[in-house]
Amino acid sequence: MPFKLKLKKTRQYNVASKSLFVISVELLDGGVADCTLSVDSTGQECLDNVCQRQAITQPELFGLRYVNRTQQPRWVQLERPLKRQLEKYASSHQLYLRVMYYVISGTSLITDEVTRYHYFLQLKNDLIEGRIICDCQQAVVLASYSRQAEYGNHDRERHTVEYLKNLLTFPKQMLDGGQIIDGSTLAETGRLEWLTEAVIQHHMALHNMSQAQAEEGFITTCQQLRGYGQEMFSAARPAQPERGETPHFYRWMDITNVINHKRTFSIECQKQTGSASFNLASPEDGKYVWWSCVQQHTFYMKHQSALSEAPRDEHRPKFQEHGLSDSREELDARELGSVSRLEPLTSAHRAYSTSCLELADQHHLQHQPPPLHQSR
Repeated sequence: MPFKLKLKKTRQYNVASKSLFVISVELLDGGVADCTLSVDSTGQECLDNVCQRQAITQPELFGLRYVNRTQQPRWVQLERPLKRQLEKYASSHQLYLRVMYYVISGTSLITDEVTRYHYFLQLKNDLIEGRIICDCQQAVVLASYSRQAEYGNHDRERHTVEYLKNLLTFPKQMLDGGQIIDGSTLAETGRLEWLTEAVIQHHMALHNMSQAQAEEGFITTCQQLRGYGQEMFSAARPAQPERGETPHFYRWMDITNVINHKRTFSIECQKQTGSASFNLASPEDGKYVWWSCVQQHTFYMKHQSALSEAPRDEHRPKFQEHGLSDSREELDARELGSVSRLEPLTSAHRAYSTSCLELADQHHLQHQPPPLHQSR
């Protein structure tokens, strides 16, 4: 007599799948790239994966950012396993592809077309979010270059003031009430239309400029502005009497050492009067600022020779060109929060690590990097 065997259904257990995870990386154009990585994959592997898929051939200019548990942006340490860093420090596993190393002296270091485009997108985001500070005149020049780079020549029939006024690249604080004149925002007072008309005039003067030239013009303009390449950290100077002017910028050639001890970050310079110490919010912040300085110094030492002899960029704009000189007084009268109106940083305000490369004449440059150490 036949009989049946009742066998329990079993589920397959794939050991390999347990060692993999998917990470989402937001791109500079607003898109998203999903990467499948192993638990031992480093941040560099993730960065290389994303840059390869975007055809970026100079990944050394970029990094991956995350938001930590105190809602502060932080850079991934590329040489370390990515998953462990995110589990320990991040508020989520969302990553952001961003430019980590900013350059000065034009665009000679940016040799790849796709890399230059993403660098341009980074600066455009920095401008919109207010990390790069400009006045109205500079905003007009930048919006014109951005328009030419992304959309080509101005079309008189289609590109009217009404059509363009909500499409142009202006800093948010100029539009949302962050900068106010006479109690009214830029849009409320009609200044948005006036600025848009100025952009149209400047854009027409860029007729037949190539995308590459327009992107380079945008980049070299940003290089002249306050906030370019800067990463800010909240800090305070230890209680001590003021010594007059506080140095705001430190060139690598003037620094002999940077030291982290708990939450104190110190800069030692060749001239003792230039040395300074800052108290960060936590030991973790102090360690992070020290690490950031080491990364920036390493990049500087690697590229100083190439950049010290960088040719002057022929697309560097002069703000009096393209018909803007006739309206300079009007622009000055209407400018919102110009750089000249900002109070200088004092010793009680902030310490920051800048991503700009402060270059000097080649005979002044040190051939060996100064010692960088972290106190335990």
